[in-house]
Amino acid sequence: MSLISLREREYSINRLQHLKAKHPEAEAILNFMERILQWQTKLYEKLENKGEANWRKDLKELHSLLEVCKSYGSDPLRETAERLGALSKDEIERLIADFLKEKRAPEEERFIFLSFLNPFFSLSAEREGMDLKNWLKERCPVCGFRPSVSYIMDTEDVEGGRYLSCVLCNTSWLYYRTKCPRCGNVEDDHFEYFYEEGNRYVQLHVCRKCNTYLKVIDLRIDGLAVPHIDDLATLSLDLWAQQQGFERYEKNLLGL
Repeated sequence: MSLISLREREYSINRLQHLKAKHPEAEAILNFMERILQWQTKLYEKLENKGEANWRKDLKELHSLLEVCKSYGSDPLRETAERLGALSKDEIERLIADFLKEKRAPEEERFIFLSFLNPFFSLSAEREGMDLKNWLKERCPVCGFRPSVSYIMDTEDVEGGRYLSCVLCNTSWLYYRTKCPRCGNVEDDHFEYFYEEGNRYVQLHVCRKCNTYLKVIDLRIDGLAVPHIDDLATLSLDLWAQQQGFERYEKNLLGL
């Protein structure tokens, strides 16, 4: 069993407690996400013990996730979970396969499929041992999905490196510090940076050439942050960005 990966998942759940106190306006969302993370952690541990990560073979695991969504999710999510739960195994399998191929689905289905598939693909990513320092592309080398969040950190090899983090499997890879993943712009004077006072470690990096933004978590300012978790606690920035007419490169798990 990969104790480091399992502990990282457990730490993500603990991080939620801190973020709920820091962002009371997001408490309801974070409470729900805590349930989802707990479900994912249990499934991840089960897959680790089995030594296999094949979502088709373990499609039955989806039903317990649907129960979490029906018990704690929003009305639209509950309705979608009810509808998916009534489908046959073949119908569900076809929907998920189409999602993996097309990389899109209606918002509530997208949330459920991303949540379900994450433990499978993240475990596969850990076992593949890919060279993530030299990938430098706009899509995940493991599953082909786009990154929903980015972060900056110092390592022994790279100072102030920017990393992209996949919306599906959370795989992270090194990327150009000043390059728009959508239009390829590398001109500094076409980028703008926004953050909330008192919350500087979470920033929006906006490309003015295509009005696309990435949310960037600066781990040099808050080294305890978990990018895909802290992203969900700072949705007010995304709502502000939408009002300004900016478009996120890839929506996060919650569709924002």
